[in-house]
Amino acid sequence: MTERGVWRGRGLVWRAGVVFVVVVLLVAGLVAAALFTDVEDDVRAVVGAPAQTTAELNPGLHAADDSAPLPDPAALEEILGPLAASPAVGDLTASVVDDATGQVLWGRRPRDAKVPASTTKLLTAVAALSRLPGDTRVDTVLARGAEPDTLVVVPGGDPTMSGGAEPGPLFPGAATLTQAADVVRDAGLTPARIVVDPGPYTGPRLGPGWPPSEIPAGNIAPIEAWMLDSGRLDPADEYSPRTTEPALAAGRALARELGVDPERVRVASDPVETTEELGRVSSAELTDRLRSMLVHSDNVLAEAICREVALDRDPDGPADFAAGTAAVLDTLTERGLDMSGVRLDDCSGMSNGNRISAAVLTDVLRTASAPDATREMRDLLDTLPVAAGSGTLVDRFTGPAAAGAGWVRAKTGTLAGTSTLAGSVTSTDGRTMSFALLSSGTDPAVARPVLDRIAAEISACGCR
Repeated sequence: MTERGVWRGRGLVWRAGVVFVVVVLLVAGLVAAALFTDVEDDVRAVVGAPAQTTAELNPGLHAADDSAPLPDPAALEEILGPLAASPAVGDLTASVVDDATGQVLWGRRPRDAKVPASTTKLLTAVAALSRLPGDTRVDTVLARGAEPDTLVVVPGGDPTMSGGAEPGPLFPGAATLTQAADVVRDAGLTPARIVVDPGPYTGPRLGPGWPPSEIPAGNIAPIEAWMLDSGRLDPADEYSPRTTEPALAAGRALARELGVDPERVRVASDPVETTEELGRVSSAELTDRLRSMLVHSDNVLAEAICREVALDRDPDGPADFAAGTAAVLDTLTERGLDMSGVRLDDCSGMSNGNRISAAVLTDVLRTASAPDATREMRDLLDTLPVAAGSGTLVDRFTGPAAAGAGWVRAKTGTLAGTSTLAGSVTSTDGRTMSFALLSSGTDPAVARPVLDRIAAEISACGCR
């Protein structure tokens, strides 16, 4: 996705420089070559293939069905092999796994760990649902301070609170600042000052390798235990620049709501003494927050949710980047998933230091798509962006990849030189598969259309 001339795929921002014209020509050439190179004469080429329609398949989620025809791995290789070899995808690793049986149907070095970008969030989501009930909420407590006329806000780790009277468009069901102010008013407190407790979070506010320039670019905010609209300056704009002081900005917004001088708001570095809890407001349920995290690829929310997992595992332990990533990996290992070779520096995928293999991603996805998946875990698939329909896939799966529109649900990932796609796909025969594609070494503008085409081929091909 491009916006305002800047790559904003929830990763490091890529800006065109003086080589813009050369890059455009190179992109056009490589994309054209990749998209319109037909496969062998006896194999259907995507360009001329009829797209699926809603009359042919129910576009809802299909349960893994062992009775539906299984694609032939050799037939898949004939179709996908030439696309995987395209210069457009650079160095590609891949895994396609049958959901019903776990059989590997197609791949390219599936166990090689690579930079996963925002597909990292799939691990965060599955760890959260493995550890926490889907209806879990995070509370923000309003309390009377030990100092006279002092309101203390004690955050629990909710970055989604709306700064208005209604939940923001990116976080349905979120708590609102008006609700928080009503708690204070209903308790009869007329504060003269507001102190924001640091809450449970510890450690650095920016993750390993996170450049501060990503804050005005709209990809991150410093990770603090309370913020409004995930730190966005414009809560209705998914790509809005974010604040550098989210907890302070939230406290000042509450001050204005209560008629308190915003200059009389401070963020404490140590826990603040309180004398009485006035009340609390709660976030949306975990499942709803995971949907917002995955559909909008919200890095801040991902980091908050993995700290939620860490605090559930050890309420008295640290809640920083290291604790969050360790909690995710430990939780997935306890589920029986092989995390060897995985390295996480953060839970959102912003860090270039993360390493995950395509095989790990498909293993993680199968926890939601396998026949024995719990209903709550299966609901995770419904939180993924829909090809050409929602979130970070809303403007993808067009042209030669249109056969996948509506039939592919997947998490995207983009960093400089990296483009990834991992999710669930149903074939024309009704066979469901998990897939992961990790491309590196080319610009995402070149790689994305070919990754989409590979996923579309899996969907449109019976391959028997």
